Amino acid sequence: MKLEQIQFADFRNHGSLTFGPSGGINLIYGPNGSGKTSILEGVHYCALTKGFASAYDIECLKEGKPFFLLKGKFRGESGSETEVKVSYSRQSGKQLTVNTRNLASFSSHIGAIPCITFSPSDLSIISGSPAERRRFLDNAICQTDRRYLDALLDYRRILQQRNALLFQIREGRSGMDMLDILTEQMAEHAAVIVSARMRFIREILPVAESHLVAVSAGETPHIVYRCSFLPHEAAEAPDQLSRLFKERTREKRTEEIARAQTAIGPHRDEVLFFLNEKEVKKYASQGQKRSFLITLKLALHGYFLEKLDERPICLFDDLFSELDRYRVDALLVLLAGFGQTIITTTEKREASAVSAVNICEIA
Repeated sequence: MKLEQIQFADFRNHGSLTFGPSGGINLIYGPNGSGKTSILEGVHYCALTKGFASAYDIECLKEGKPFFLLKGKFRGESGSETEVKVSYSRQSGKQLTVNTRNLASFSSHIGAIPCITFSPSDLSIISGSPAERRRFLDNAICQTDRRYLDALLDYRRILQQRNALLFQIREGRSGMDMLDILTEQMAEHAAVIVSARMRFIREILPVAESHLVAVSAGETPHIVYRCSFLPHEAAEAPDQLSRLFKERTREKRTEEIARAQTAIGPHRDEVLFFLNEKEVKKYASQGQKRSFLITLKLALHGYFLEKLDERPICLFDDLFSELDRYRVDALLVLLAGFGQTIITTTEKREASAVSAVNICEIA
């Protein structure tokens, strides 16, 4: 997938801007606050219908303006063209149009334009709460697996209903019959989610390891998925996972009613990252954490290509910060074979296969 052109109108600090990147590595350089990241965020909106780091739509509206508008033109590996228009106003909210068709369900667009992103805030995947690591898995798998996306959305909806019901039971305003029904429904979706997450980790780990070797001194990564209702990692069959979920839920029923919260499930699971058998979050340096995260992101490229038969667009914000020259050069060698990549940086870098443009020449 390649971005041929994107147009901005009153998005962030861009009043009117048109950007047409090359098909290889694009380096947008310039001072902080000049709007480099906003260009990546606009592409991200067209691909995934939202901004970086879960930014609210209203935060992307240029100050004093009634609406913003993004128009992106993309071309797939097969030559197919996709035109995406995203608009937002305080009165009408967000609207998404793909090839002249207005989409009521934004989730139906996920995966149509595969996209990999990196920004400094993504370091929370390593150092932040378990929710950040779960979100990393979910964002990646949702772009390649419609069944997973549907299961995740249904699971979240039932989770809210079940927690509300647990509160009603605790307060004596409801019986137990409906709880069993919701648990049965939740178990089915939980099994799909956990099975896909475990499979995802198993598939990207070898690729991440090869990339890490290329950009570091031979460090070895490992990823552990710690399921809240599994005694070990062996079970991956959905029917087995569903049965175990229901068994553990029955054991936790008294606790769940007392707390009015669902105690186990994919929303409680943890992902642990290791480097040379030491947990990255606790023991790695900032440079190691950054390199580890970048290699995870790079591993998604091969994963998306295999699952979708489509190269994802890579959007990397401030990618080279805190990396030495050796690691930067190694990354550029890897990215040269990836297809279209757009990188922002404060300084111009000369390298073969890199098209560098000053943000002042675009804005």
